[in-house]
Amino acid sequence: MRLNLPKIKLNFLFSSIKYFYVLIIIMMAFALSLLSLFLYQNLYKSITQSEQIILLKQEVAPDTIDLARVDSVLSALKQKVSQKTINWLEIKNFFIYPIRNSTEN
Repeated sequence: MRLNLPKIKLNFLFSSIKYFYVLIIIMMAFALSLLSLFLYQNLYKSITQSEQIILLKQEVAPDTIDLARVDSVLSALKQKVSQKTINWLEIKNFFIYPIRNSTEN
């Protein structure tokens, strides 16, 4: 069974003034949405990020770190740790329970 559907003539759609105006309005709306997306991504976001950076720079401590002093502290800690070595043979192990023979009683 074959369906008899009417053929849509594109010439009629584009030649009609009413449809031409609708097509132009849709194209303009699409172009405006692309323009607004571009402006949001490239201008608005960058302006808000730069404002946030300016605000964060005011909150950050302006003092600089004395790297020589930090290095001296780290080297002192390394020397402190490396001076004491543990001799594990001298340390008594409290978890070893002496074994008794039952005949020694």
